[in-house]
Amino acid sequence: MNQNPHSPHRPGAPAPSSQPASSCWPATSVRPATFCRPALRPLAALLLGTALLGNAQAGAPIKWQKPGWDFLPRISLEYDRLKNRDLRGSGERTKSDTVPEFRLVSRYQHDSRWGFVGDFELYESIERETGSPTDRQTRLEVTQLFAEAQLQEYGARARLGRWSIDDERTWFFDTQFDGLNATLDYGPYQLDTFVARYSNWRSDLFNRHTKHEKGADVVGALGTWWMTEDHKIILKGLHQEEDNDDLRLTHVAGGSLNEGDPHLQHWAMASYVSGKEKGRRVRGEAIDLGATLFLDDRSGWSPRATLGYAWGSGDDGEGVDTSHHQTGWQSNKSYMGAEIDFKTYGTVLDPQLSNIHVLTAGVGITPMKKSSLDLVFHHYRQDKTTELTRTDLRPRADLQDRRTLGNGIDLVWGWKPTKEWKIQAYTGMFMPSGRFRASSRDGAGKSSNAWAAGFEVKYYPGRK
Repeated sequence: MNQNPHSPHRPGAPAPSSQPASSCWPATSVRPATFCRPALRPLAALLLGTALLGNAQAGAPIKWQKPGWDFLPRISLEYDRLKNRDLRGSGERTKSDTVPEFRLVSRYQHDSRWGFVGDFELYESIERETGSPTDRQTRLEVTQLFAEAQLQEYGARARLGRWSIDDERTWFFDTQFDGLNATLDYGPYQLDTFVARYSNWRSDLFNRHTKHEKGADVVGALGTWWMTEDHKIILKGLHQEEDNDDLRLTHVAGGSLNEGDPHLQHWAMASYVSGKEKGRRVRGEAIDLGATLFLDDRSGWSPRATLGYAWGSGDDGEGVDTSHHQTGWQSNKSYMGAEIDFKTYGTVLDPQLSNIHVLTAGVGITPMKKSSLDLVFHHYRQDKTTELTRTDLRPRADLQDRRTLGNGIDLVWGWKPTKEWKIQAYTGMFMPSGRFRASSRDGAGKSSNAWAAGFEVKYYPGRK
């Protein structure tokens, strides 16, 4: 789940309260839509499942907008550096990405029912890698552009266009979709459904010759039942079709999440995926469990400890593909009691939850108000011994003689000094196991450690 534990959710009937200018932006509590070939049986199953549970949405309840104009600009700078991505023993290569960005979100609310949102992003991507020329791209993209209808008397909202979206723990998506979205709020329940296409309008407005990508068709339903202010039960499903990869997958996930309790927070998620990809049937499972215990609520440092375990099934390459598949649109970020979210399964390896076991242990403190400092350890093992894929690392030499991949350790700092500023910095290291070496001979060179570091600064002028 990727919901900020420091932003309390109020269960119960949605109050028709207005939303301040700084919080009316549907970046993480929106649901997509577009025009796809609906898979009727998967859609019916998803809608029925969420209806039986309750309602759905990844974020806060619907916030009704008041007539008028609102603007929210954002200036940001992001820098990421990765060393020894190939897990070489020598001749290590370094790759870095620098992205300065200006983003402007505007909302025009005509009356209590009709509104319009535009969100434009101007950024420059500067990529440098050892042995390669610098790749520099300047782009202007539409992040969100949709019309919205509010039906407060029914606790409902509909959107048509393009929006940003994520879900709990960003397991399914952290991206933009294009299409039709409908959200229903009913007391402690919420239902969010959408028919959408991924990458339908994804293009650079500076370059009219940009090659148009064939988008993936998506049908989804997200259900949430808020048992208390902090604790919710979720059930969500998504069907995706991509002709380019001959992919037809249906994802179903559910679980229990509590990331707002000041004493003990937990997450318990399970996922099942079925369908086909590249001519093979797919049947995969995954679980993600853990808890964060706040050790001393009387201390200004607010010390906490986290323990977690995640598993995504693997595949032996024969018959049915038994590996767990994520959608490819996820970012796998969560809070673990921190002020700002970060990579759930490690900043260096950053694996998808497929063919892997991840044991996580972490400690954190609050060194100053609205800040967090976390030291997190990960131990990695494969479910089935195969080539290492679906991670940020691409090992140059891999004997595949054991399932143990190695260990990772991250240090992450986040701070929100005011509502206008958000600052984060991290460093991480992956220590590979003995399987990553040139040969099985005694004395064969073993891979060196891989390193990552980065920071992100965001400034929202005028946010209150």
